[in-house]
Amino acid sequence: MSDTEVKIMFRLKELRTNKGLSQEGFARLCGMSLTNVRKYEQGKMKSIPFDTLANFCSKLECQPGELFEKVTA
Repeated sequence: MSDTEVKIMFRLKELRTNKGLSQEGFARLCGMSLTNVRKYEQGKMKSIPFDTLANFCSKLECQPGELFEKVTA
C-alpha cells in the first residue's frame, strides 16, 4: 500500500471570491453567521450537512463536486 496521504480541500473561499462576494456578504446571502463561513473556509469544520452544502451550491451556482478537490501530499 502507498504511503501517499490524500486530503480533501474545500474550495469555498476560491469559489466565493470568484463570484466577487465578501465573507460578510456571503454569510448574509446564505443566512448563516460570519463565524461559520470563516470556519468552513479555514478548514476548522470537520463535516458539512447536506442542506448547508446545497445552500452553498445554490448561492455560488455550482455543483457539489466543484467545492471539493483531492490533494495528494
